[in-house]
Amino acid sequence: MESKLRSATFGRASLVVAIAASAALGVGGSACKKSEAAPVEASASAKSPVEAIEVPRFEIATDTASIDRGKEVFAQKGCGGCHKIGGGKLVGPDLKGVTSRRDQVWIERMILHPEIMTKEDPTAKELFKTHLTQMTNQGVDPKDQLPYLLAYLKANEK
Repeated sequence: MESKLRSATFGRASLVVAIAASAALGVGGSACKKSEAAPVEASASAKSPVEAIEVPRFEIATDTASIDRGKEVFAQKGCGGCHKIGGGKLVGPDLKGVTSRRDQVWIERMILHPEIMTKEDPTAKELFKTHLTQMTNQGVDPKDQLPYLLAYLKANEK
């Protein structure tokens, strides 16, 4: 189930990126005919690659069990190798207060697909320029891990 969910989430974003690349390069089908390429370009432009990153809708939990689970996920995924929560920059930015600095959906998209965000999102591009390191996609499960990570980050807001 987890792999199906992950491939469904990643699949759509990958498909949008692939369609956009195909349209830009003029590949696929009868690429020489502009009339056939137009529908592909229109569907690719309907959503940007960032907007195509699907994120679950949830309210960030504040209970101790959720926060503790988020701390476990943070450790399991190796987030602490690049991020501190308080204490300043390590490799990536300090995450203390990130939930007050950034929109929840933006944080979720950055966690789920940092490789797309640093290429397409202006804020993520600036972070990349500042920190000179591409955040690694840690394969965070959008339903079983992401809500807990956000609970942990939110608990460390102040």
